[in-house]
Amino acid sequence: MHPKPQQTHAEEATSPGTCGPPNDVTERGATTAALARRERYLTAVVEIQQRLLAASASENLFERLVAPLGEASGASRAYIFEAHRSPDGNQLFSLRAEWCAPGVTPELRNPLLKDMPLERQRPHQYELLSRGQVLSGLVKNMPPEERAVLEPQQILSMLTLPLWVHGTLAGFIGFDNCAEEREWDKLEVDLLWAAAGAIAVSMEQRQSERALRERELRFRRIAENASDVLYRYQLAGTRSFAFISGVVTNNLGFSPEEHYRDPELWHRQVHSEDLRVLEQLLSDPQRMADTPVVVRFTRRDGRLVWLQHVVTPVMDATGLCVAVEGIARDITERRQFEEALKLSEASFRLLLEGVPEPAAIQRDEHIIYANSALVTALGFERPHDLMGRRLQEFLVDEPPTPEGMVSLVTGERRMRRQDGRIRVAEFASLPLLFDGEPAVVSIARDVTEQRKLQSQLSLADRMASMGTLAAGIAHEINNPLAFVISNLGFLLDEMRRMPSMMPGGLAARPEVDEWRSVIMEAREGAERVRQIVRQLKAFSRPDEERLEAVDLHAVLDSAVMLAANEIKHRARLKREYGPMPHVKGNEGRLCQVFLNLVVNAAQAIPEGAAEKNEIRLVTREGEQGRIIAEVQDSGSGIPAEVMGRIFDPFFTTKPVGVGTGLGLSICHGIITGLGGEISVESQPGRGTTVRVVLPAAEPGARVQKPVPAPQVPITQRGRVLIVDDEPAVGRALRRILREHEVELATSGRQALEKLSADNRFHAVLCDVMMPDLGGKDLYEAIQQGGSGLERRFVFVSGGAFTQGARDFLARVPNPTLEKPFDETAVRRVVRELVTSNASAVGN
Repeated sequence: MHPKPQQTHAEEATSPGTCGPPNDVTERGATTAALARRERYLTAVVEIQQRLLAASASENLFERLVAPLGEASGASRAYIFEAHRSPDGNQLFSLRAEWCAPGVTPELRNPLLKDMPLERQRPHQYELLSRGQVLSGLVKNMPPEERAVLEPQQILSMLTLPLWVHGTLAGFIGFDNCAEEREWDKLEVDLLWAAAGAIAVSMEQRQSERALRERELRFRRIAENASDVLYRYQLAGTRSFAFISGVVTNNLGFSPEEHYRDPELWHRQVHSEDLRVLEQLLSDPQRMADTPVVVRFTRRDGRLVWLQHVVTPVMDATGLCVAVEGIARDITERRQFEEALKLSEASFRLLLEGVPEPAAIQRDEHIIYANSALVTALGFERPHDLMGRRLQEFLVDEPPTPEGMVSLVTGERRMRRQDGRIRVAEFASLPLLFDGEPAVVSIARDVTEQRKLQSQLSLADRMASMGTLAAGIAHEINNPLAFVISNLGFLLDEMRRMPSMMPGGLAARPEVDEWRSVIMEAREGAERVRQIVRQLKAFSRPDEERLEAVDLHAVLDSAVMLAANEIKHRARLKREYGPMPHVKGNEGRLCQVFLNLVVNAAQAIPEGAAEKNEIRLVTREGEQGRIIAEVQDSGSGIPAEVMGRIFDPFFTTKPVGVGTGLGLSICHGIITGLGGEISVESQPGRGTTVRVVLPAAEPGARVQKPVPAPQVPITQRGRVLIVDDEPAVGRALRRILREHEVELATSGRQALEKLSADNRFHAVLCDVMMPDLGGKDLYEAIQQGGSGLERRFVFVSGGAFTQGARDFLARVPNPTLEKPFDETAVRRVVRELVTSNASAVGN
């Protein structure tokens, strides 16, 4: 339905006339003229209808219609504008066809009438047309913006009718009068409106046909350009291909025309095993509708292809299947890939089976394949024992996998065997397709021994650091200890001389004996500290690879002294030492072994019952020059089931945080490295015995304890320079050497200045470790001077804990005195230097 035409200006009323024949003739003339116009319009409308029926789809519709309308209307110009959309979506109007009376200038090529934004340029006209109204009137009465467009075209009056298609403004028909100003009456408007309606209906039909053709064209373009074969197989009447897309030529090597000519082409080219399936697809599609079915075909060149079909039946009004519409997709590459994947998976199985590292494949977090290495690593006998289990079951402290995440075991994990033993492994996992479905492969590398070695190295590094620290502590303790012991000795000597020096005086007082006793106790305590410091120095000795003759009893005593705090609250200590030679070994490493064994023995006994328990140290000489040392305890003992693992790294029966599980493993390594043996005997509740067997030292290598030289009265007084950054040490040495002329230097630089100015010293007692200029540097500076004074140096050490200092003392021939001092040795060394250098100094 089209809107009913409405005129914008009312028709002028006819003025009344006088009676008489002239008036009657006028009315008859007007009626005759109106009938003639109506006849002319009707003829134009009929002609338009005939032209519409005769027009072809490709013919320009508007050019054939505009001339009859212009001639019938008596206008100067008739034209048709068509609506269209710009690329940005705005509605535009363009002049498509025009008829002009003789003498009227055409506007068809006017660029201003192409792509005209009517709504903006002629808003009044657009508003009326968009509401379905007719625009009619004189130009001079129109809005200024419209007159500005129309008057340059010499238009005096105009009539415009909208063209509606599918309820929207699709264009408009216009009639311009450039010769006179006149209005169009209602009859003319109605007749022209009928013509406009016929044109709009034709436009609507053409748009529908064009849209249908475009859809069909798009479908064919899609079908021809699609990678899948689209087809329609006719079942009603003679079976044949009603349509098949051109891509079938690439897939099967046969063109669509060959398919149209030969309805049985597929039946001849199908694989013999798939013929029944193809017949079901094409004859009974209801059973296989929308279900992918794979059919194999032989191409023209003889190659085999796989086509995956999805079909839909086409039914008529009675429900009878008259055709099959289908899509066939070439999946040859995919099937070849799947076949290759199966072969690769078989090869992958063989590869994993030959890999020496444990490997498992999991799907849905359950093992579906395990190689022999994994079966052995976990302590099972057959791969079947692992099927269906989770790899995470065998991992210690493995966190749960978050929901929705794939479990990928990566990094270092502790793995528990079936027998409970723990192994350390590095895992690498990655997702893959296995048997055509997603899975995860995990490969492990056993790094247990590597981690043991790293832990041993780490512990050894910590022990070395502790040894260095112990050497430094010993050095710092020895400095004050040296002058404490020396001063206490000096006080005792002075108190012994008091009776001869002060008869009847202070020495006769009764409390003097108590004072002497106090000083002797203090000296005894200082000596005990001195022994502990010596044991620390022996324990921290760095030359662990040097083998020498070692007094095993001294080593045991050192270990007991260092472990005294662990022993005294738990057990009584008993020593049962037998006569035996020295052993071949390293004092520091043997001290480490027996300290660990004594501490283990003490920790096997609970605190609080020391009188009921005991730790025995037993030594004896064995057969074939072997020395046996046993550490026995009355502790809790070791269960029989773990006896075979006590020397394994990281194994311990102690509570968490008490033991590292490396002590016995390291002891075993040290003793076997020295050519010895270590073994353990134990009974739960009855104690443990650790037996160490070591080779005896060669007889010529036996080290005898030095026998102090008898003190010889001093016969000569010498000049002595003492160099030590600890002033109290220097003063203590001066008291020891009070029979000589002693000078002090509290730094190496001060000593260098003294010796550069005066080299007449019989002896120079020099500390090795000093902050500004150490003993080594002072020695080398004097040596470069060429005076020979460096031969009179005696080095004093509280524990030379740098490698450079140790190498220096081993290289030079000068004697070395250890802090705290042995006063007799100090006096003897100085006396020898005074005697030997008397002529050089000039005394």
